Amino acid sequence: MFDIADIKKRIPSTLWLSCCFGFLIFFIGPVNKLLNRFLVAPVISEFEDSWLNESILILLGALAAIWLFLFSERKFLRMLAILTALFYVLQLNQQFWQFQSMRLIPVLREWDIVVFAIIIPAILTFIPEKSRSVAIVDEGGFVEDLAIETAEQDTFKRKKVAAEIAGRISITNNRKSFAIGILGEYGSGKTSFINLIKNSLDKKNTEIIDFNPWCADGTPNIQKDFFDLLASRLYTLNPKISGMILDYSRKLSRVDSSMENFIRQISFVNNIFNKGSYTDDYDRINHFLQLSGKKIIITIDDLDRLYKEEVIEVMRLIRNTANFSNIFYLVAYERSYIQEAIKSMNANAGNSYLDKIFQLEIPLPKRENEDLLKVVESLLEDFISANDMEAYRKNIASKGFYNQYYIFFKTVFRQSRDVIKFVNNFKISYRLLVGEVLFEDLFGLELLKFRFPLIYDRLFERRDDIVELIRSNSSYKEYYRIRFFKNGKDEYPLIKRTLQDEKNYDVADIVLICNLLRALFLNNNNSRNAIIYPMFFERYFRYRLGSQDISEKQFQKAWKGGLEAVKQFINGCEEKKLLTELGMRIFQEKPKFRAGFELQIRSLFCLGTRYVKEKGRSSFDYDDLIELLWNYDNNVEKRYYANNANAYRVFVKSLFEEVEKPFIFPAKIIYHIKHGKKEVGLALSMLIDYEVRYFREHVAEYGLTKEASWMFWGIRDEYTEPVPEQPGYVFEGFRIEPSLIPYVKAALQEHDPIAFLKMGIQYNSRDRELASIYPQLLEIFDTPEEYRDLVKENAKINPDIKADFLGFFAACREKEFKMEIRYPFKTVLKYEGEDNDY
Repeated sequence: MFDIADIKKRIPSTLWLSCCFGFLIFFIGPVNKLLNRFLVAPVISEFEDSWLNESILILLGALAAIWLFLFSERKFLRMLAILTALFYVLQLNQQFWQFQSMRLIPVLREWDIVVFAIIIPAILTFIPEKSRSVAIVDEGGFVEDLAIETAEQDTFKRKKVAAEIAGRISITNNRKSFAIGILGEYGSGKTSFINLIKNSLDKKNTEIIDFNPWCADGTPNIQKDFFDLLASRLYTLNPKISGMILDYSRKLSRVDSSMENFIRQISFVNNIFNKGSYTDDYDRINHFLQLSGKKIIITIDDLDRLYKEEVIEVMRLIRNTANFSNIFYLVAYERSYIQEAIKSMNANAGNSYLDKIFQLEIPLPKRENEDLLKVVESLLEDFISANDMEAYRKNIASKGFYNQYYIFFKTVFRQSRDVIKFVNNFKISYRLLVGEVLFEDLFGLELLKFRFPLIYDRLFERRDDIVELIRSNSSYKEYYRIRFFKNGKDEYPLIKRTLQDEKNYDVADIVLICNLLRALFLNNNNSRNAIIYPMFFERYFRYRLGSQDISEKQFQKAWKGGLEAVKQFINGCEEKKLLTELGMRIFQEKPKFRAGFELQIRSLFCLGTRYVKEKGRSSFDYDDLIELLWNYDNNVEKRYYANNANAYRVFVKSLFEEVEKPFIFPAKIIYHIKHGKKEVGLALSMLIDYEVRYFREHVAEYGLTKEASWMFWGIRDEYTEPVPEQPGYVFEGFRIEPSLIPYVKAALQEHDPIAFLKMGIQYNSRDRELASIYPQLLEIFDTPEEYRDLVKENAKINPDIKADFLGFFAACREKEFKMEIRYPFKTVLKYEGEDNDY
C-alpha cells in the first residue's frame, strides 16, 4: 500500500525537479547558446587535448567526486545527479557541440569525466551503510552517560509503562495541546523514559519533534527557536502549515527568522491573500493540524536545567502560544525545582499552578532495589579481571550491597548517573593500580571518594582524625585501625562524633561514611596489600608506586617463579635500597602449604645476608624469622610436613648449610634461637657446630675482623645460678662455647687482633676511662698471661696499639682483674662506642 503521508513529503522535491526538467526541455536552445557564449567558447573549447591534460582532468574529477561524497548531503547529491543526467541526455540528442574522444581512454570523452564525477557520488549514497557499532571495539574507554534508545536496553523495566502512555496518546483526540510531565530526580532516567515512549509510538501517524530550550540564546529567543523548529519539521507534512506557523510566530514576536523567510518565500501567495491577526492564524493552524490526522509529539527534556525566567517562558509556550490541536508535549523535570522557579517569579502562585499547565504528571516508575547493582556489575565485567570480579561478588556485593545486617553501604548509589560517574572514576584508578593493591579496598576507597571527596582527602591528609596506627615491634605487623570513642558501653567511630559536631553532613550521610570506613579498616587484617598497612596505604591515593614502594605485581611474578626468581628480585631491590620494604612484604606472606613455607624461609635467609650487610647486623627482625621456624608443639611439622619430623629437620639443616659469606646473618640467627630456647628441629650441638664453622671460615677468609669478634661473643652458653644466701634470686651469666676456643687462640696468632682486643675491653658506662677485661674472655685461656703472650707475640699488630694494650693489661693484672682501673688509652683502643650487642 502507498503511504499518503510519505507521498506528501516527496511532492515538493518532485515538483522542483519536474519544473527544472521542463525548463531545460523548453529552453534548451537558449540555454545552449548562453553556455556557449560565456563558458564553452572562451574556456572549454581552448582545452588542449594532451596526455598530461587528460590525466589532470581525471585526477580533478576523482577529487571532485570524493569531495562531493564526503561533504554533501545525500538529497543534494541525488538531485544534482538527476539534473546532470537529464542535461547530458539532452546534449547527446541535440548535437549542439562536438565532443572529442580521449587519448587515454578512447571510448570516453572529456565531458563524460565531468558527468561521472557528479553522478557516481549520488549512486554511492544508495549503498546501505554498515552499522558502525560492529566495528567499535571497547578498549576500556569511559562509559558515556547516554539515555537508552531501545526497549532492549531497558534494564529498569519501564517499557510497559511507556508503551501504555504511547497507546493512550495515539487514541486521544485533543482540540488543545496535551501536556504530560515526566517527574524524576536528577539522573533518574527521565530522558530514557521519554525515548521508550517515542519508540512505542506509531511512526506513520506521529511526528516527533525534540525541542531543546536550553540551546536557545536567552529567554527572548526560546519562542522564536520553538516556532522555527516546528515550522521546519512540519514543512514536509504540509508547507501551508509551516508558513502559517511562521506568520503566527512573526506576529507574536515581531521578528523574522531565516527559516521564516525561506518558507514564506515558498508560500508567498498564501501570505498575499491571507492577512489577519495572530488569533486568525492560530485558528487556521488548528484547523490544518486537525485535518492532517497526525499526532505531533514535542519532547522537552531537562526543563529543570533552565534558568527560572526560561522555565516560565516554556510554560507560556505550552499553555498559551503553542496550545494547538493534535499536539502532545512530553516534558521531563524535577517538580520541586519547577515549583521553586514559578514561586520566584510569582510569589502568589501556589502548588496548583502546574496543574493548569500539565494535564497529566507521571512520576518515573520506580526501579527494583537490585537494578542499579546489576548495572554496576555489568559495567565492571567489561574491564576488571575474572578474579577481581569474583572478589566483587563475594566480598563487596554480597556483604556491603545486599546484606543490610553487615557493614551496609548500598545507598552510595542514588541513580544510574551515579553508577556511570563512579565506574568512570574507578576505571582510572583500577587501570593504574590493578595488581598493586587489594581490589576490595580500592573499590571501597573509590566509593568514598565518589560520594564524599572531602572525607577522602581527610583520610589521607588528616588521617589521625579517622584512624590510629597500632604499633608493633615488627614493622610489618603495624596497621591502621579506626579510632573509636565510647558512649556508655558502646563504641562508635570517632569521625562520627566529629562530623556530627561539624554539621556538614546529615545523619544518613554520616552513617554511610562510617560504614564505608568500617569496610576499609575492619575486615582485611589478613590481606597482604590491604590499605590498613602503612607500606601500602599511600599508593591507594597516589595511583602510582612511590620511590620506596615495592611493586606487588612484580613481587607476585617473582614469587610464582620460585626461589631463583625471588633471588633476582632481591638483587633488584638491593640496588634500589628497598630491602626493608621487601623484607616486610615477605614476612606478610601466609603460606598454606610446604612449598610456600620453604620459599618464604629461604627468601628471608637470602635477603637477610644482604640486609645486615647494608643496614647492620642488629637491624633484621630475627625474632620474627625464628617465630616462623619455631616448631612449638610440633606445629610446623603438623602444618607443613604431615608430622614428618625428619623432613622438617632436613629442610632446616639445608638452610644453615647453604648460607652465604660472610656468615654474619646465620650466626646471628643461631644466637637468637639459642637465646630464646626455640625448638627448630636441630639439636643444640648441631647449632653450635654451625656457629663454630661460620667463625672458622669467616676468619680464614677475612681475618679476625669486627664481624668475627661479634661472632665470638655470640657463640656462648647462657646459664643461670642461684645467688648464695639469697633464696629466689638467680645469677644470669654466660661462657664461651669450649669447641670455639682453639680456633680463637689460633686466630690471635695468625691475624691482626685489633678489633678483637677492643671488643674484649669492658668500658664503664658512666666514666669511659674506667675499664676492665671481660672475665668471660679471660676464662677461655689457661691463665690471663696466655692471652697477654698471644698478643705480645703477634707480629701483625701495630706496635703502638700493642704497647697500649699491654700497658692496660699490666694495670689490670695489678688489680688481679677483679676491678676496673682508670687507664688513659692513647690509640684506637680508646672508647668510641659500644660494638658488642650480645
